[in-house]
Amino acid sequence: MVRDIRTSPRGLIAPLKQIELASLRDLQDGKLLVLPREHYTRLFDLELITDVDGQVAVTDLGRERLISDR
Repeated sequence: MVRDIRTSPRGLIAPLKQIELASLRDLQDGKLLVLPREHYTRLFDLELITDVDGQVAVTDLGRERLISDR
């Protein structure tokens, strides 16, 4: 049996729910005080956000994603 070695879409092409995208946009704009845990996990896994010294920040890839999804 052949093993399926395909990986899930990442970064710019991974599907995001509208609410996850809104959280990413609000985080970038400084409007979001608390990022929901499930959004944090998904966005962190896709490398759209990072954690720097306890502060959550949008990565360069995350900013590209916001621009491409407008």
